[in-house]
Amino acid sequence: MRIQLSSAILLIAAATVTAAPTPSTTDPITDQLKAAYDKSVASMDCGACVSALAITKHFDRRNRQGVLNAFKKLCPSIKKQTPDVCDGMTDRYGAHFLDVLEHADINGDDGKLICYGLYGKCPAPPLPESALRFPKPRPVNPTAPPHSGELVDVLHLSDWHVDQDYSAGAEAQCDRPQCCRKYPGASATPTRAASSWGDYNCDTPAKLATDMLKFIPKVTKANFTILTGDIPAHDTWLGTIESTKEVEHTAYKTMSRLPSKIYPTIGNHESFPASLFNTPSTGSDKWLYDSLADEWSRWLPADSLASARHYGAYSVSPAAGLRIISLNTNFCYKQSFFNYANSDDTDPFGEIQWLIKQLQAAEDAHERVWIIGHVGPTMTDCLLSWSSQYKEVIQRYSPHVVAEQFFGHKHYDDFALYYAAGGAKSAENAISTAWVGPSVTPLGNLNSGFRVYKVDTKSWNVFDSLTYVADISKGSEWDATGATPDWHLEYSARAAFGPYAPIADNKALSPSWWYEVATAFEKDDAAFQKFWLYRSKSSGRIGACPADGACPSEIICQLKNGNGAETCQSTSGIYRRSDSEPTIEVRRSQSALGQQFLSEWDRPLCGTSMDPLSVVY
Repeated sequence: MRIQLSSAILLIAAATVTAAPTPSTTDPITDQLKAAYDKSVASMDCGACVSALAITKHFDRRNRQGVLNAFKKLCPSIKKQTPDVCDGMTDRYGAHFLDVLEHADINGDDGKLICYGLYGKCPAPPLPESALRFPKPRPVNPTAPPHSGELVDVLHLSDWHVDQDYSAGAEAQCDRPQCCRKYPGASATPTRAASSWGDYNCDTPAKLATDMLKFIPKVTKANFTILTGDIPAHDTWLGTIESTKEVEHTAYKTMSRLPSKIYPTIGNHESFPASLFNTPSTGSDKWLYDSLADEWSRWLPADSLASARHYGAYSVSPAAGLRIISLNTNFCYKQSFFNYANSDDTDPFGEIQWLIKQLQAAEDAHERVWIIGHVGPTMTDCLLSWSSQYKEVIQRYSPHVVAEQFFGHKHYDDFALYYAAGGAKSAENAISTAWVGPSVTPLGNLNSGFRVYKVDTKSWNVFDSLTYVADISKGSEWDATGATPDWHLEYSARAAFGPYAPIADNKALSPSWWYEVATAFEKDDAAFQKFWLYRSKSSGRIGACPADGACPSEIICQLKNGNGAETCQSTSGIYRRSDSEPTIEVRRSQSALGQQFLSEWDRPLCGTSMDPLSVVY
């Protein structure tokens, strides 16, 4: 997850484009940049956005330090952040953003792509004709293998985000993107003191994560575990490469207490600076992939580790007949502005081509495949060109090879569907489900959770999904009574939604079934409201989604739409809406940071009572 464009990215990059009017300064660079940014905001125009980028690039060539100083001066008044946050963001992200502008053809397609992807001010670029070539044609009428009838458990953890500096009793309603820490100058009498077990405005305390790991073996003897990314906390204005590696080492070591093997994927927070992943056009992240491979050596064989050292992706076989393909989907992440340095490179490092080779090998060997990643290609956070290629790959190799897909990033409990090429979106044409796992972190007004899948050992399809949560609102009560978190089964997908879309005991929770469930949401508001509550892991704090508004239809559209290139909402003629995580729909309802963080073009139709731009997801 991120701070809306990553607190990292938005506090700097959006300071360059979405600036609100600020007082004149005595610094000519700051004044001229401010004037360009004010015009961009006032017009909400694609051309004004491109012009603001061009002016930024012009001044950068003359005086980079002057531009960086201007970022720092503009940020507190524009983003209503404290000077230390603004300075930290600028120091970590400013030069990288300017380097991307230097590489980019701002007055050509690159400028429009940046203004579309990061700021929503330009139309979506036309998708190029597909250049994908597959080693073999798709088989005629391919079908998934029959089920064995034997089920095993698989554990799904996502968005760990343990904050090693979490401090019980610290301010939980602070003026920084992340609370529950002892910041310099903080009041000795907090407005709301953080419980030792966590808070909805804060990342995971180590105490809560440890308690969860103790609880998990009580409810499952997992055959293996998938971990869909995001290890460090959301303090993206702080830290170094070394501190990032230390945080990740501690987290993986802690998780190794689980009795099962863990198959991880790389989240947007694993890099430093968070959310930025070099492409062949911008540099190398060798330090990151080497470090992760070293950590993952607890669970992965040598050949998988060798692959992971290239750019974080690998393939592994946890059981006979099953192959897990772990992708680095940060190469599709819109907030990784390194992806804009060369808009012609729609497949950095050839990862899509590598995926095709892996799937073809699986097809030839009659294996089933699980694809895991962090940022889901189903999300509008994924670049159009990448998500479109990925969809084409899924259509080629589903449902007979790709059994399931699993992602994280949103922090919500969610799903999305893919369909056969050329067919209507229907139950009959639904071919693959992208599951989005609930987050461990409660940040964003969500309860802390994890999931257990009941999986057939031949088809490797999911027969049930059991989500467990702890009610973080009881944290102070647990402290007062000496109790521990009430980890409990929130719901079984089969039991919760089966009454709305009947399913036989010997049938998996197939894409067709999930389509029928989503269709039931359209007809029965009680069914949808049940889903809406579960989406927040039953926190009930993500804002209402009433039947008489546009929210339900938007959300259901997202569930039925497995391609990030196809958006479900258009707001006032503006070109993009991010569906990413609680960053958009939920945030501290009492936050002093306020609604000014979110421009109208980036606000969704539902859940807007919260402050949506305070934390990097």
